[in-house]
Amino acid sequence: MSTGEPSATSTRRTIVAVFLAGVSVFLVLYETQGLLPAIRGAYDVDAPTASLTVSATNVAMAVFLIPFSMLAPRIGHARQIAGGVVLAALLALILPFMPSPELLIAVRFLQGVAIAAVPATAMAYLSLRLPAAALPGAIGVYIAGNTIGGLSSRLLTGLAAEILGWHGGLAFTATVSLLFGLIVVWLLRHDLFTTSKSEAARAAAEAEPKSSPAAQPSADAHTASPPRRAIIPLGSGLWRIYLTGFLCMLVFGGSFTMLGTRLQQDPWRLSEGAVALFFLIYLVGTVVTTYYGRLATKLSRTSLTLIGMVTALIGAGLTLVDSLSVIIIGMSLLTGGFFLGHTGASAAASASRPGIDSTRSAAIYLTVYYLGTSLGAWLSAVLFTDFAWPGVAFMCMSALFAVLILTLTGASVGFKKRS
Repeated sequence: MSTGEPSATSTRRTIVAVFLAGVSVFLVLYETQGLLPAIRGAYDVDAPTASLTVSATNVAMAVFLIPFSMLAPRIGHARQIAGGVVLAALLALILPFMPSPELLIAVRFLQGVAIAAVPATAMAYLSLRLPAAALPGAIGVYIAGNTIGGLSSRLLTGLAAEILGWHGGLAFTATVSLLFGLIVVWLLRHDLFTTSKSEAARAAAEAEPKSSPAAQPSADAHTASPPRRAIIPLGSGLWRIYLTGFLCMLVFGGSFTMLGTRLQQDPWRLSEGAVALFFLIYLVGTVVTTYYGRLATKLSRTSLTLIGMVTALIGAGLTLVDSLSVIIIGMSLLTGGFFLGHTGASAAASASRPGIDSTRSAAIYLTVYYLGTSLGAWLSAVLFTDFAWPGVAFMCMSALFAVLILTLTGASVGFKKRS
């Protein structure tokens, strides 16, 4: 490992590696979401069982985020990232060959474990390898990689399945993921056999004198080992922030999980490729998160969350109309509203508070967030089976209304501050 300030080439290589790692693992995270009708038909299972191919991966990811964040300093951040991307892609390659739904769900669970290795350590690795001035931009690039991977996971798999069948769609996405994973390994090659806990600490110490005084607290927040503290008290209001993220993801994960199933039934009977195009609505979230910072300079988090939830409620209501154009508008409003709520809650969970470690708080929020995805995917399938789309819409509107109540109480300290 080089001493002193990282070179420009080393900085770019690190940023590209973590960006591609995000793309690679999120490519396979949601790969079955748009293929649930095909999976149901192939294995002759009901919708709730098929939805477990989405839920199992997200549950595993949520459960293993914190353990992997603790393991990374011991085995090396680069090694954990490289191992996660390659293992997730290899498991994706064998996924189409599973002879039973039980094995399919089991492999999807193992994929979630492998995927968790990357988001659990990616930001910490960036903070260790990059100068403080480059860190905010690098984290933004990494998050963009997650977004691109998540969108492509639904889009590429569905479009490929249109030509190659659902087995071929999964195999195509897995191949692309593995290709990116191997590039990540090559880019991280200098750290794979040299990064250790002691060397990471030494690199952080060497870079510290060269960082500006104003930037040091930000770097220290990522690199320093947090002191042991008691469990976060309920009185802090953080539980309300976590619950907001959970409920928002319950809506987002549930609605998009069953959207494809709805569109492949009467009166539309859309193909898997056509359904995949509906996931482009996800880009609405990219726009919202991009401009959230500007909006937060004019409006409080409370106001933005209220606007988001009302917008999402209107969108959920519009999806009840049996018109493709109205459904697109409704899902777009629901997506935009979700990202307003999620972005505000995520920022509140990450904000420093006396006596509460912000890194730990953000990790807990992320864990709860993916548990919301898991429950949303399964519960929406159960409700769709019994009540069709109105059941899913009712679930979404109930959760959004609950977030409105949480926000209006004003008890969450996070929502009382401006971003």
